[in-house]
Amino acid sequence: MITRAAKLLEKLFAKEPEKTEPERRRAPSNTTTSMRALTDLGDSIAASVHVIEASSHLYLCVAMEPKPDALAAQILKDKKQAAGMFEVDSTWSAAEVNKSWAKDAVLIDEEGHILFKAMDGARGMTEAGAKEVFFEFNTLDVYPEKVYLSNGKTRVRVM
Repeated sequence: MITRAAKLLEKLFAKEPEKTEPERRRAPSNTTTSMRALTDLGDSIAASVHVIEASSHLYLCVAMEPKPDALAAQILKDKKQAAGMFEVDSTWSAAEVNKSWAKDAVLIDEEGHILFKAMDGARGMTEAGAKEVFFEFNTLDVYPEKVYLSNGKTRVRVM
């Protein structure tokens, strides 16, 4: 028969049952990865994603190129707005096409749920160029297995 003191000692030194976490990817601090992400985003095509995971921020660079039809339409629109006052640069128009998708992009998981902790107070799209678009979000302690940037209609995998 075990005495009361022995039971207390057993409780004190007993090993806690190990907690199991769902299978999710932990965010290592200060890492850089790139992945091929050939995706049709409507008026643009995403070719690849460069990801920098820092201790407090997640930086994304999505290599994008506008489709020829969308670029031609944007150049015509820009020429109408310029009204002959200045020369329209196709680089400017390409950036506008890419920006039209990226300005509404948010981080989501595979089921389409917005990753609010990553979005809360984050800047989202920071800059759009003719060949790439940059994003800044908050770093999460744990990421879902698959993470996407989405504008609600199309999405591109970033992790």
